[in-house]
Amino acid sequence: MMDCSDKIKALQKKAGIEIDGVASSKTWLHIYYLLFSSIPYDINVESIIKAIQQKVNVRADGYPWVKTWDALYSLLIDEPEEIIFMSDPENEKMLSKMTPEVMPFAKELIYLAARKGIHIRIIDKSIESNFGLSFYVGIFEKNKKGEYVYVDKSPNYAKVAKLGEFIGLTYDNDSRIFNSFPKFEIVPAWALKMNKDEVKTELGRRKTENLRLLAIF
Repeated sequence: MMDCSDKIKALQKKAGIEIDGVASSKTWLHIYYLLFSSIPYDINVESIIKAIQQKVNVRADGYPWVKTWDALYSLLIDEPEEIIFMSDPENEKMLSKMTPEVMPFAKELIYLAARKGIHIRIIDKSIESNFGLSFYVGIFEKNKKGEYVYVDKSPNYAKVAKLGEFIGLTYDNDSRIFNSFPKFEIVPAWALKMNKDEVKTELGRRKTENLRLLAIF
């Protein structure tokens, strides 16, 4: 059975920071970013914890009690049932190619969509885009032969967009109904005040130096 320290480590791993099982201010900042995809205006740790607790629907008292960690682990980490992925080997293959920063988000998006009765696939062309921090998805439905067929336009794309935004992904399409593959991406917290060229330069440096792409140093 996992204790709070184990759950903190799992959250730290997902956030791409040092894994020590200690709920430091840095850990809370990264958890906040995972939930809200933004940096908090008030960087007081107690305020950050309260905002996180409100987000996961537990008592917002600023104290990181057991139910807070249980709720965070359940929302951000809990592994989806493998049967969802095994039913479509294409997704399993794509997930294995993704960066460790992005793969958990893509996996969770597939799971949440499946629970809504929507089958999505990660599109192969997206794996190397934006230093691996972006990925494209398509909705697929089975035809009479039992084969998955890509659906070009569907109101279900709007539902998938909301699911992605709920788990902290940035959604790159305004129409919400597509004639091309929609894109999701993770925008690093450190990049929020940079222009595109500065972000690319910093991502390139981190890639070259084998540094975590999302970490705030």
